[in-house]
Amino acid sequence: MRFSLLAAFALILAPVPAAAQDVVLTLTDVEARGGRIVASVNTEAQFFRAAPLQAAQAPGDKAGEVVLTFTDVPPGDYAVMVMHDINDNGQFDMGAMGPLDGWAFSRGTGPIMGMPTFAQHRFTVTEAGAVLTARMFYGDGR
Repeated sequence: MRFSLLAAFALILAPVPAAAQDVVLTLTDVEARGGRIVASVNTEAQFFRAAPLQAAQAPGDKAGEVVLTFTDVPPGDYAVMVMHDINDNGQFDMGAMGPLDGWAFSRGTGPIMGMPTFAQHRFTVTEAGAVLTARMFYGDGR
């Protein structure tokens, strides 16, 4: 009986893993250029290296704001990458003068000056989830 009481207390006192929550991303300054907008939530190990934890997409024909929601994201540190794949070819296209597709990252960035890093764009998902706003940027390659 003593053992079962100790086991029961151990279960009660054991840390409960935090529930996964939503990450809501609002993209501003979206241009209606067609194609599709593709966004991903990435751990540090996934950032520019592997398949993301989760992805979401929206049509790229609406100007203004676009809201994407990632559901059931476990608490932790992440970075969001966004591409407006204008020609819908599944690639981030570059031209002689820079990017041809639109882009955004969590914690924002302006013109791309070198390879973006996870540390620059890291945000934390808590038990309450996360709400992010990121500005879309476009190159001159219309």
